[in-house]
Amino acid sequence: MVVNTHCHILCKELYSDAFWEGIAAGYARSMGVPTETIMTQMMPQTWASDASVYTQIMADAGIDKAYICHPDYGKSVVGEAKWSIEEVNKWYVDQRDQFPDKLEFVVGIDPRRGEEGIKLIEKASQEWGVKAVKIYAPCGFFPDDPKYDAFYAKCEELGMMLQSHTAALTHPLVENKYANPMYLDRIAARFPDLKILMVHFGGGFTTWTLGVIEIMSGRTNVFAEFSGHQGMVKCYPEYWLKLLRAILDAPALFGAPLKERIMFGSDWPYLSPVFSDKDWVQFFKDIPETGKQYGLKFTQEEINLILNENPKKILG
Repeated sequence: MVVNTHCHILCKELYSDAFWEGIAAGYARSMGVPTETIMTQMMPQTWASDASVYTQIMADAGIDKAYICHPDYGKSVVGEAKWSIEEVNKWYVDQRDQFPDKLEFVVGIDPRRGEEGIKLIEKASQEWGVKAVKIYAPCGFFPDDPKYDAFYAKCEELGMMLQSHTAALTHPLVENKYANPMYLDRIAARFPDLKILMVHFGGGFTTWTLGVIEIMSGRTNVFAEFSGHQGMVKCYPEYWLKLLRAILDAPALFGAPLKERIMFGSDWPYLSPVFSDKDWVQFFKDIPETGKQYGLKFTQEEINLILNENPKKILG
C-alpha cells in the first residue's frame, strides 16, 4: 500500500485572479514563454485537476490513499477567492466524498481568521469528518505568535493534526521567511498533544531540513513528509540519499525514532514537471537498489515505513 500525504486538486474558483496570474507569470519565466500563453493553454488544464482526474493519476502511480489539502491564501497579498473560505473547503469535502475510499481532506484555514476560523475547524471536524488542518505561513504571519493559541488549542481539543508549509518554495507573491520550521517549535512545546506535520521537510535545498531533524529529535509530537524534494533528488541524488540515510539513523532524544515519523508526499500537480507521481513512487520503491550505487544500504522495511506504515499509524 502507498499513502500520499500531500497533494492538491484544483478549480479556478478556489483562488483569486491575482493568485492565478502570479502562478502563470512564474511558469512563464521558467519556461521562457509569454504569460498569456500559460493562461490560455496551461491553466485551463490546471483548473480541471479535480478528484476524478487525480484518482486516475493515483491508479496509474499505485497510490492507494491520498490526502488533498488547501492552502488558504485569502489573507495574503493575492486576496480572497470569489468563494468564501467555507465554500472553498466545502468544495474539497464534496470532491472527497466522491471517492471516500481513496481520498482524505486537510482543511485549509488561516489562523488570522480568528473566531470565523475556529468555528470552521469545529464544522470541519464535527460535520465533515476532517482530521487535519493546514496553515500556510508564507501568506504573511509567524505561526508561533501567541495570538493564534486559541486556534491551536481548538485543533488539539478536537484531535486534529496541524500541518504547516516549511519550504522556501511557494507562490511568487508571498514571503518565504514565515515558513521557517523553527516557528513551529513553540506550538509543539505549548500544545504537546497536538500532532504537527512539517510539510515538505524543510524543502530539501536549505538548512531548514536540518532544522526539522533537530526539532523532531526533541519534540515527540512533530512529524514530516517529503513532498517537494523532487528537485533535490533530480539534481543531487547522492546527497539526498545520504540525507535520507542520516534521517533514518537519527536517534530521538524523546519519543519514537525519526524513521517512524517520516512519510511520503508528492505535492501533485505542482512537481509533476520534475517527477510524475508514478515516477516519484517508483523512485522510493527503488531506493534500496539505487542506494547501492553510492555505497548506501536501505531496507525494504524502511521504505515501507515511509510509504505505508508510518502514515497509517500517524494519520489514522
